[in-house]
Amino acid sequence: MPRNPKVGDIAQGTAVPPSAHLVYFPSHANELELSPDGYHADEAPPEPFSQRVWAGARIEFNISNPLRVGEIASQTKSIESVQVKERQGADPLVVVGLTLAIQNTNGFSVTEFRDLIYMKPVHLQRRVLKYNRTPDFGHEIIPTEVLMFRYSALSWNSHRIHYDSVYARNVEHHPGLLVHGPLTCTLLLQLLQANMPNGMTLKTFDYRALSPLYCQQKMTLNGRWMKAMLDSADESKNSGAKACELWATNDEGGLAMKGVATIVPVAPNGQ
Repeated sequence: MPRNPKVGDIAQGTAVPPSAHLVYFPSHANELELSPDGYHADEAPPEPFSQRVWAGARIEFNISNPLRVGEIASQTKSIESVQVKERQGADPLVVVGLTLAIQNTNGFSVTEFRDLIYMKPVHLQRRVLKYNRTPDFGHEIIPTEVLMFRYSALSWNSHRIHYDSVYARNVEHHPGLLVHGPLTCTLLLQLLQANMPNGMTLKTFDYRALSPLYCQQKMTLNGRWMKAMLDSADESKNSGAKACELWATNDEGGLAMKGVATIVPVAPNGQ
């Protein structure tokens, strides 16, 4: 990104990277308004559904009106749905669907449709789901405690599983600190940006979190160009749009997050 040569700051008017909206609208809830796990109590169903996991999201970007450095923007967050999902041989889950609508002075900029899953406290088991795809590009990273702390601070995320190792191990029975779902999403989109074809920009990203990733354990980010759009009815199908499969695997090679990004030609005005 271009920087101001005098102070090193990003230049005014520069479009911010995809998923950067996740750190620009911090919660106004004070500590007494949070659940015991450190997260927002107003989004959680009642007991006994107290253990929360990030399920995924669909993010839609307005390519002609991206968020830009120095402009005024606002976010509206609303709970759109609360569904109880029965499971054979297991306790039910509660899926909370949120919509985050972000706009600037020119109108709609980003919309995110987010799913959170709440369940009765359980010993979460890591599933090793193999994904037999050959990536076109990739990158390995070991998420550190410093990275986890900095992302929690930037995103105003006080969920204790990301920074309180004693809580993560003794209360929610994880082997260590969990990598944030939105952080993994951000890393996958950064990988895509680093391999973006000239003249193209991100339009949508639809992803699901499938298995936990943990601090100090290697994670691998992968990308693969798809030969055709998944949805033949997509109106952008014949306008130069392309699809890219993005996925993250854990240190055992198991699938942790998987999604599909749609990229389209940059608007003629260069926005």
